[in-house]
Amino acid sequence: MSDAQIEIVRLGERKYIGIAVTSPLKKVKGIGEAHQLFMERKDEIQSKADDSTYVCVHFANEVLFTYVYCMEVTELQPIPEGMIGFEVPSNQYVKVQSNGEEPYGLIETFLRDKGMQSSNSVSFEVFQFGKEESKYQAEILVPVGGRE
Repeated sequence: MSDAQIEIVRLGERKYIGIAVTSPLKKVKGIGEAHQLFMERKDEIQSKADDSTYVCVHFANEVLFTYVYCMEVTELQPIPEGMIGFEVPSNQYVKVQSNGEEPYGLIETFLRDKGMQSSNSVSFEVFQFGKEESKYQAEILVPVGGRE
């Protein structure tokens, strides 16, 4: 298979504050602008759980795609003007550090081989400030549902 690290992990409930963009799935746009705005305003976020990382929380259906540049926080107050705050419940995830390989393909293969499927919760891309933002270098977490 691959030399990428893939494992199933459980994350407890987490809280996030950040900048969201939603667009039609067939013509995704606005992510670059949301990234720029987040980078300009990230210091307004209080109660950060980790100053060295930021998270892109995303989900999609057949119509819409939502992407949120955010930081994990210990408390959801205060939420800066123009940002959103939200909680993600505890869930199981397939976690991959891709090492240059297509991470979502690795996860899809892993789930299929284990007879599992992704659930309809949000996925995460975890990035380090100061490093290139690329899914090929990020820690990717995709929610896991039950058996097929």
